Amino acid sequence: MGGLFSLFNITAQQGTPEPVFASGQAARAANEAAKAERSVKILQDDLAKTLLICEALWELLSQRTGLTVKDLHDKLYELDMQDGQLDGKNQRKAVECPRCGRMVSSHRTACLYCGQVIDDSVFRM
Repeated sequence: MGGLFSLFNITAQQGTPEPVFASGQAARAANEAAKAERSVKILQDDLAKTLLICEALWELLSQRTGLTVKDLHDKLYELDMQDGQLDGKNQRKAVECPRCGRMVSSHRTACLYCGQVIDDSVFRM
């Protein structure tokens, strides 16, 4: 039989329809979850490597320049407070474009309206 009944698996014992595509949806969801887990693992590995590199760079810098951990903490505080919040982030707030005067989101590096570069820092996300 075709039509509506072809979308359902109707068993004589249960007498209730069950969508055939439910197992396909479950398989797709499991696949997506596995992909997300792999992506998280890659990000965790990248973060661990980045932290190791930062630690090595700090060791080299402090040994060769005489900078102290207090110097590092002071600079971290200064950078963190540039956006007005002590939150472990230094993210720019929305600003007025110097060329056209429109507001530019903190997530944009250039004005959407006139193309003026707003933030050319390599340390912003």
